Amino acid sequence: MELLEDKKCLAGSVINTLKGKFALEILSAILDGHLHYGYLIRNIDGINPRILATRLRAFEEEGILSRKVLPLIPPQVEYRLTDKGMALYPIIEAMRDWHLEYN
Repeated sequence: MELLEDKKCLAGSVINTLKGKFALEILSAILDGHLHYGYLIRNIDGINPRILATRLRAFEEEGILSRKVLPLIPPQVEYRLTDKGMALYPIIEAMRDWHLEYN
């Protein structure tokens, strides 16, 4: 029984990472190659700038995203998945597949 409880705790950690407001939408957009803040704010339905900035900052702090300010005028910010973030790809794809099959 103890092993099962450990697995639940570990799975809960992943779920907590992905359950935040707009988390899956943001990560999916970046996985699809949309790396710039401006694109994300324009193309994720219903997201406001404060929520986007908060989620991006949290993903950066968790080591899921890296942030790079591009030397352009006006400045642009680019987000990329780190190795840790890329490891979420199969989980997100499995969730998409499950949704398509059962909803």
